[in-house]
Amino acid sequence: MKRISSFCILLSVLPLLLFAKGDKDTRLVIITIDGLRWQEVFQGAEENLLSDTKQVRDTELYRETYWRSTPEERREVLMPFTWNTIAKKGTIIGNRNLNSMMQLANKTNISYPGYCEMMTGMVDEAITSNDPVNNPHRNVLEAANEDARYKGKVVMYGSWKSTRFAIHNEPAGIPASVSYEPNVAKKQTPRLQLAERMLAGMPHFWRSEHFDAFTYAFALETLLADHPKVMWISFGDCDEWAHARKYDLYLDGAKGTDAFIRDIYETLEADKFYKGKTVYLITCDHGRGFGNEWTSHGSGTKGSEATWLMLLGKGIEPKGETSECGPYYTKQIAATIASILGIDFTPDNGVKLAPIN
Repeated sequence: MKRISSFCILLSVLPLLLFAKGDKDTRLVIITIDGLRWQEVFQGAEENLLSDTKQVRDTELYRETYWRSTPEERREVLMPFTWNTIAKKGTIIGNRNLNSMMQLANKTNISYPGYCEMMTGMVDEAITSNDPVNNPHRNVLEAANEDARYKGKVVMYGSWKSTRFAIHNEPAGIPASVSYEPNVAKKQTPRLQLAERMLAGMPHFWRSEHFDAFTYAFALETLLADHPKVMWISFGDCDEWAHARKYDLYLDGAKGTDAFIRDIYETLEADKFYKGKTVYLITCDHGRGFGNEWTSHGSGTKGSEATWLMLLGKGIEPKGETSECGPYYTKQIAATIASILGIDFTPDNGVKLAPIN
């Protein structure tokens, strides 16, 4: 491994304000993709997995769809919006082949502790499960909802049941909808009502999680109908298909989510409430293992601590794909959110971290 530059280490630990203070017109869309590995984000489809008939239904079709001769070509065909737009207009952190380092600080390397770390800016070693219980710590979205500029304008949508508990949304007064719960839009448009009926008629393929298409539909229509200033959108298909050892559907999930993000970005940038005023922060809650352990993550799975981050939009310097920097930590995302919104947030442990640029 190449030596990490001292300058990047300095950036990751000093309390520098790397974003201009948020103003009354700042909007923020946080998008998380549960369990999407850095390997696929930065290298595209993995050949050994793509050729495994036990994990891919039609290896010939999927090789034709996702296999290309170089990592750059493979990642672009898998996530075209990421590599044709975010990489050119924003910043992408986490390609370990380039020594761009981002990872979890918590040691569990599973979803709920990852989201708690992300939103509270700290690690609580007592949080070790995915149980849907309220996070006991103050979080950055709660702080945003207490600011006069964002009060009543913070909303959350998620595919998986436990995500909303990471921001203890009900005590914090943040409307949130996850799994098979009804949407939380103030204005119930015909498209929201249609999506509700479709979700009600769908088989519950996963007991505590619906398909990301519904998260996307509810979130985008609520953005257009209610114009919240802060929204967290939590996607989950990739993690479910990975645990099921279905590499083909995992890849389809990554490509589909990339398309959802593109549509959210393009739609909002055509809306006068959001155009030129919005930051898009995209990340994951944990990584996954290597090789045959790609389906797994957790404290005993090497590599599942690795995460990544993308930033796009208002005030974000277009650095593109970064190299020789970090290590950054998922717990710094709370400070990054606070900096983008221009709010004061101190984690419960009293330690303010540097935002990530």
